[in-house]
Amino acid sequence: MTTKIEDVDNNLPLPSEKMPKCWNEEERISALFSPFRTKSANPQDWVSKYNFWQNLIYEWLKYTKRNSFSIADLNGAFRRKGCTPLCLVTVVEELHRNNEIIPETEFLKEPCESWTAWSIDTFVKKPLVWSFSKVRSYVVNNEINKETRYIHLQIIKEFGDVILSILERKKESILIPFSELVKSCKSCIDKNILDNTIMLILIWLMREKKVVFRSDENQSELLIKIAAHSSDSITEIEEGLYKLIKQENILIKEIELMEEEKVNIISEAKSYVTKGLRQVAKTYLRKKKELESTIEKRAQTLNNIQSLITSIQDTHTNTTVISTYKIGSDVLKKLNSSCLSESNVKDIVDDLSEALEEQKEVQCILSESLKNDDSNVDLEKELAELMELDENILPSVPNTKLNSTIDELQKNLKNLHVEDATVSHVSSKLPKKANNEKISKQYECV
Repeated sequence: MTTKIEDVDNNLPLPSEKMPKCWNEEERISALFSPFRTKSANPQDWVSKYNFWQNLIYEWLKYTKRNSFSIADLNGAFRRKGCTPLCLVTVVEELHRNNEIIPETEFLKEPCESWTAWSIDTFVKKPLVWSFSKVRSYVVNNEINKETRYIHLQIIKEFGDVILSILERKKESILIPFSELVKSCKSCIDKNILDNTIMLILIWLMREKKVVFRSDENQSELLIKIAAHSSDSITEIEEGLYKLIKQENILIKEIELMEEEKVNIISEAKSYVTKGLRQVAKTYLRKKKELESTIEKRAQTLNNIQSLITSIQDTHTNTTVISTYKIGSDVLKKLNSSCLSESNVKDIVDDLSEALEEQKEVQCILSESLKNDDSNVDLEKELAELMELDENILPSVPNTKLNSTIDELQKNLKNLHVEDATVSHVSSKLPKKANNEKISKQYECV
């Protein structure tokens, strides 16, 4: 059963809410501080212990805004009640074997031939040689240099994304000086972040072909640029334009300061006039005129520099447009040479016209009426004969004559009075068939 200690060190490597819960459990933390046993003896316990230190080192680096460390740094950070962890050498070796960290000397090494070759040399060959040398040293004296510094790759990748976003926000500037980037990082990331940390991150971004940088001619400032292409570099034109923009900003600040000084001089002259010291006020007015002359010269210089900057930017834009035109022209020439020649287009148009004519003829044939076997029969003549026959059978009666006949029949029916018995007697004597024929003839007459 584990026992918790109430009074623990105040110098925690992380804020209390970020610390592992087991940090205050004496029995558990003692096991975590002890050296690693053989992995084959208890693999699960070995992996659990390694994961604990792996995560704790990562969180500590992230919180303290570091991307490099040494075993001595870890011993000082994770000291607890005067005791340092005795297992960190094994943890560092395993981190290196898993390519989670690399020695800083290897990280700073210039790429040999290409980035791929540098990666293979750094992440494959060197760890194997390093691991073999460490195994051999354990047999001899079991010592390791605790001052050797290592780069944590996951941390530097995360910080690299943050710094790249800062550079993206400053993209209106062609080149960004390192000093300006440091100020931005201190305000955006952490005020305690070290210049060396930022420099290591820039080196990583350079390895990833995301930024390029170089020192200016006087080696006084490191200039940084976001790489648009993998083969991108800082050109002399870009460096010259950066210097002009820098000089423009300097002149603007100087003119602003001189304008403020001019306002102060006018204020002083007015105060001396108020006091009755007119001669002293005149000396301030002379100083004002000299300052105005200087401001005018600075303004003219500023105007010239701004004109140069505009001309360079316009020329750069025109160069880009001409390059685009050239690409478009080359593409059109390739297309014309492949399938857009005059004879080829004419042949295709002729073939298309011929195909459309054939399609038109097919449509005409399909739209014609189908002819039966009795096509010699004149259907119109037969239809006329049928109509003539109908007229002979049912002669047409004018409407006026038909209406008068109907009125006469209705009048006769009203005047007709027959006894029911007589009607029934007469109808009963008539045969049923004859009766029906008589009725039907009466309807036909009507």
